[in-house]
Amino acid sequence: MLPKFRYLSAWFCPYAHRATLALEHHAGAIDYDWVEALGWEQRKAVSYNTVPALQHWVPLFTMLDEKNVTGTGKEWWYHWKAPELTRANPSGLVPTLIPIEDGIALEERSVYESLITIDFVDSIANSSDEQRRLVPTDPFLASKCRYWAEKVNRECCSPYYGVLVKTDEEGQKESFDQLVSGLKAFSRELEKNG
Repeated sequence: MLPKFRYLSAWFCPYAHRATLALEHHAGAIDYDWVEALGWEQRKAVSYNTVPALQHWVPLFTMLDEKNVTGTGKEWWYHWKAPELTRANPSGLVPTLIPIEDGIALEERSVYESLITIDFVDSIANSSDEQRRLVPTDPFLASKCRYWAEKVNRECCSPYYGVLVKTDEEGQKESFDQLVSGLKAFSRELEKNG
């Protein structure tokens, strides 16, 4: 029987996409159910007068209302996290893998953070074929692989996320230039070492 997981993810998250690639790569050895656990939704604005804990945010609400974000002055975009995500991961971030045993989600045994999740998935896939592994068993090659995974994280994934979330054109352009530079460095390494 294949190990089974609930995979808490978000369609827009490049960090979660890395774990998705690992899960799909080992699809024959691991079973998982995708759960969209992080996102944005549009709903009516909450009045700070009705929520005492928000009363200290009066200047923020006033500022947002003046900008009339949605054009109606009555709706706002709210960030949401699935309750399961906040229980299973102390940071409340995706990706998060929750093992399922005998139909029960074992949230206390969850695995999170994308690079850690990739290592975990690669380990439990138990691939005896070295070519199927994402991280080699040879300690020297594994260390090189982890080095480049972290470098790509810093120089490609983070700038990519900046392109997605920055709202000013200058910030997006800066992130895009960093992304291209990081991809070129990674490409050179691939050409050099195959």
